[in-house]
Amino acid sequence: MRRSSGLMAMLLITLMVSCAPIATKPPEITMADGVQILDGPDTAAYLDTLYNRNFPNCNKTESQPAFLCSGVTLRLTIKDPLNVYKVWDPSPISLQNGAVSFSYMRADTNFGGNAFGWDYQNGYILYPFLEAPAGKAQLFYMCSYPMDGWTQQRSPPCGPHPFYPYHSNLCQYHNVTIAEQWVYVWTYPDPNAQHPIQQCGFDVSDDRNTFAAPAFRESLRSRALLAAKTPAYATQVFNDHNEIIIKTWTPGRPNTFPILAFFYIAGNSKGLADAQYNQRDFYNSTSPKIVVPIIRLTPAASLGGKASFSYSAEEQALVQ
Repeated sequence: MRRSSGLMAMLLITLMVSCAPIATKPPEITMADGVQILDGPDTAAYLDTLYNRNFPNCNKTESQPAFLCSGVTLRLTIKDPLNVYKVWDPSPISLQNGAVSFSYMRADTNFGGNAFGWDYQNGYILYPFLEAPAGKAQLFYMCSYPMDGWTQQRSPPCGPHPFYPYHSNLCQYHNVTIAEQWVYVWTYPDPNAQHPIQQCGFDVSDDRNTFAAPAFRESLRSRALLAAKTPAYATQVFNDHNEIIIKTWTPGRPNTFPILAFFYIAGNSKGLADAQYNQRDFYNSTSPKIVVPIIRLTPAASLGGKASFSYSAEEQALVQ
């Protein structure tokens, strides 16, 4: 009986540890003197949760692509030197072409620190729409490029590049619907091919209904299949980000903008300084005031590694 009691106690302890709370829900928003504050540690833990959710879709529904409830949608930013627009608003160029570029990180679609580039060491992260707080605007995802789509050379950004008017159009327009087909085009032995502008983007827009989730899923699979081809392709994938195109939104409405966090790349002091500026700027632009946390993003060290998200009170420009 003593041995059974000891075993039961061990099982109970194991159960208690395994049931320890994890941040499966968005961070708590508290009010202090009329200021909305997003909990920093909760935000970092929630980002880890989103990053590790390798969902094929949301709510087991093919009309709900996985970006609505999983993964980390982020935008790399540089402060406008002329201060014409805020980093969380569309740039003047984006207002003209109707789209804004983002990237999407998840445990099954990694990219490393080199993918960010030296000039882009900070930015912001969006809430997944299905878990955003009430009152936040919905942003509409348009297309997904498995690799950097060089969309600054496309008009519109989800459209074809003039050098490859057929192959670079939306994938379904030339019968590319699965990752294997996308990889075939990328790896076709053409020494003169310019892969970023030749690639097609997967149409993940809302009006595709039940084709939207499969299209996004194949976009993510394309990176994995390309990386599995050869070590050289694996390096190429790890050192390049994907590109997600989101429809422009109405600027000048920070209180309803679905921002979850500002971030900077671990070890980059300029990135941290810019994130601190953006945190203060966002706070000063909102009414009522909102404090959005700064999160340190440590990219994966290898294609099979894991990125991580952490919060440090000492790195905040505003005291929570």
